[in-house]
Order: sequence, then C-alpha cells, then structure tokens
Amino acid sequence: MQNNMMVNTKAENQFRLKVLFVEDDKFTQHTISELLENQGVHLMTVDSAPQAIRALTEFDPNVILTDLDLGTEPDGGDLLRYVSKHHPWIGKVILTAHSSPEIALGGSNRLPEDVTFLIKSLVSSQMIYEAIVNSVEASRAPQNMSAETQDGTFVVSKSQGELLRMMADGLSNIAIAEKREITLTATKSVIHRLFASLGLDSDSNINQRVMAVKLWQQGKVRIK
Repeated sequence: MQNNMMVNTKAENQFRLKVLFVEDDKFTQHTISELLENQGVHLMTVDSAPQAIRALTEFDPNVILTDLDLGTEPDGGDLLRYVSKHHPWIGKVILTAHSSPEIALGGSNRLPEDVTFLIKSLVSSQMIYEAIVNSVEASRAPQNMSAETQDGTFVVSKSQGELLRMMADGLSNIAIAEKREITLTATKSVIHRLFASLGLDSDSNINQRVMAVKLWQQGKVRIK
C-alpha cells in the first residue's frame, strides 16, 4: 500500500462513519486501522467472518471493509454475500493483496455487484477513505434495498430505527443532522437509504417521510 498519511481535515465536521474492518493479518490490521482512525473513522476490527457477523448487530456499521482471504472459511466473499442479503444498507469495500476476486476466492467470483474492490499495493489511505464514503453514500434502487419480511414488516438497522424515531418526533433534516452531529448532505443520504429500505419509491404523489413514520407507528418496522 502506498504510504500516504493524508488526513481528511474536514473529518470532524463530517458524518463520522462506522466501519467494521475484517482482517486476519495483525500487521495489516494495525496499519490500516491507524490510517482510518486518522481520517476520523469510528472503527471496529475483527479477525474472521464469524466475528464480523456477530459484530454487525452489536456495532451496526455503515460500511464493512474486508480482506477476501481470511485464512479460514467462511472467507470474505461469503461474508459480503451474507451482508448483502441480511444487511443491504451496509456499504461493502474489499481491500486485498490479490489482483482479482477470482484469484482470492479460488477461481470463482461470489461477490455482490455493489462491492468496491481495492488492491492493497495500489491504494493510498485517502483512496481507501474515499471508497468507504462512496460505498455508504451511493444511491441504490429501492427494490434492491427493501428488506420486507413474510409478515409484511420491514427490517432496518438500529441507526435507521433511530432516524425513524426522530422523524416521528417531528425533527427536520437540519435538526436530525445537528442531533447526530453529521452534515445535512450526509443526513439526506442516510434518509434516502432508509426510504429505500422501506420500499418507498420517489413518487411525487406521496410524501416519503409521512409514509415512513406511518409504517413505524403502525408497527410495521422491526429493528435488527
């Protein structure tokens, strides 16, 4: 990895991203963790896919950053497929020494389509940070984000449930941004992703915020 210790000078005024970093090599884990913490990222590190799966509920990350070869099964590809199925609102970034996922995954590519692929030897700390930011702020189609269950309820993360509670209390986007200590742009982005998770299309005939609060008040939203 290129030695670039550039720190995002705006980090203190921006959305403080929660990143779950999955890496079994202790030296790489320490090096990357230090770089990301210098960027203002709230970081949790684990060594394996099973540890990462347990941490998803406990830590409720915005992004998962993982190596593909984790030394044991399940590997990074299995982990990202699990995240894509059960936590579709989480951004996904791969940081690996391999030049292609096929090499790292033994000749097969089992990765979700919305994964950012980075090669350790070719990226700087700033590039890793930007990939993380882009992965969580990128818009995705509501039909791909919707996590409706068989009983007609929708499953959202703890942070999304918190957003719904604040909306139900009548807080504006500006008030939510101030309360969560994030930018207005970041607030709009996470609210858009919340609406997508609830299957609410951008339809001029409906008010997405009103419909989201209505689903919440009717008990049709579950926090995972």
